[in-house]
Formats: sequence, C-alpha cells, structure tokens
Amino acid sequence: MNNPLAAEHSDDTRETPAWSLMVVLTGAACAVLRFGGVWSWWTLLWAPLIAATVGFMIHQWRVLARNHWRMGILEWLMLTVAHLGCLAAMGLILGL
Repeated sequence: MNNPLAAEHSDDTRETPAWSLMVVLTGAACAVLRFGGVWSWWTLLWAPLIAATVGFMIHQWRVLARNHWRMGILEWLMLTVAHLGCLAAMGLILGL
C-alpha cells in the first residue's frame, strides 16, 4: 500500500535543522549595526539581514518541531548563539 504520508515521514526524507546560516546572518547584522549605525543608510543592509534571519529561524523551528527535538550538542549551541545574536541586534535597534 502506497501511503504518501508515510513516505513524507520516512527517515531518509526528513530534513534536519541547520542553525549555522542563522549564526552567520545574525553575526553580519550585528556587525553592520555595531560599525555602521542603526538609523542611517546602513538600514538598507541590516533590515534585510534581520528579516532573512527571522524568516530562516521560523523555518528552522518548524523543522525542529517536525524532527521531534532531536539535535546534537553543536546544533543546540548554534541555536542559542543565533537567538542571542538576534536579541542583541534587536536591542541595538531599539536602543536598549
């Protein structure tokens, strides 16, 4: 019996979360915010970086929930660093 839902949840097609892209994006956004300023023409650079970071984070959280929270220690560390970097960037933007 061919069940498309069973094929969708098989181990070989399961996508695993990858937080390294978010670490790079938040690092770039924080660097631009730190060295370029918040409310200047640099907004044209950091605003899309923050938007892309938040979009990728939402996607990776959905993948993580589908993967039943199974990640290695390095992935959990990258998740933490990405979220702390995003919070730091938002703090710089809001002036906190």
